[in-house]
Parts: sequence; C-alpha cells; structure tokens
Amino acid sequence: MGAQDISRDSRLPEKLRIECGDLNCLPDIMNVMNLSFSEAFGERWNIHQCRSMLTLPKAALQIAYHLDTPCGFTISRAVADEMELLMIAVTPSYQNHGIGRLLLRSLLENAELGQINKIFLEVRSNNPAQNLYKKMGFEKSGIRKSYYTGLDKVKYDAITYTKIIIT
Repeated sequence: MGAQDISRDSRLPEKLRIECGDLNCLPDIMNVMNLSFSEAFGERWNIHQCRSMLTLPKAALQIAYHLDTPCGFTISRAVADEMELLMIAVTPSYQNHGIGRLLLRSLLENAELGQINKIFLEVRSNNPAQNLYKKMGFEKSGIRKSYYTGLDKVKYDAITYTKIIIT
C-alpha cells in the first residue's frame, strides 16, 4: 500500500507520511521501539515478538516516516468486529509533535472502514500516553494488576481503555 495522505497539523514535521508495513519493516520498527521504550518498565518487545505478532491473521502495521526516517508505528490486530492496539511508539525526538495522534487517527479511520465496533488498548499506569488516549475518546475500562515487570522485578499495573467506533 502507498503512503496515506495526512491532514496538516502545525506541529507535524514537513514531509511526514504514514505507510502500511510488513515483516520487511522490522528493522525500522525495532529502531523506533528501542529508542522509545525504557527497559525500566518491561514494555519493549523484541524482534521475535514483533515478527510473531505480524504473522497473525488481521495483524496490521503502520509506520510514520519523516523523510525516510521511521519515527513512529502502531501494531494492531482485528478479531471479528473488535481491534486491539497492541503497540504504539514514537521516537523521543519526535514526541509531542502530533505524530502519536496522527497514528491513532489513522488507526481509527482504518477501523471504521473495516467495520470494527470497538478498539481496546492497555497502557502502563504511570505512562503519560494516557492523556493522548483520553483526548482521542478512549475511556478507562479496567486495571490489570502487576501486568508489566520492569527492572529488578518491579511490577506496574496496566490500565485498559476502550473506544466504541460503530454503535
């Protein structure tokens, strides 16, 4: 698939595009992953986990590129009429420029086109990304106690969020 046309947000870098990806894009997303997630919280996936997820039916990868540099991505999976956002990452030097919002907006548009009714996600309880999810219409739907295991076996809860797409 080609690059998605994106509406202009004044915070977005010029020449930003979102493309659908596949297993050939693993080096790009692993670079973003390794820069974006601290080992301290136990959220980072390895290349084997990413490869395994992307081979599942109805798994989707979208990658944000600034010029030719990967700067963000999402991994999601649809099952029946529901979708789970499994991973979203934006390289730290590109954070707070609207790229995460753009990736989420693209995911929501694709979900609606695919007749998805609900999207689920989970996020570490002290992750500031929760603010973005709330702004994008996700509502808190639960807590998974001690879901993430960080360094020195420190446990972190996961907050689950849900967004109704089609009612």
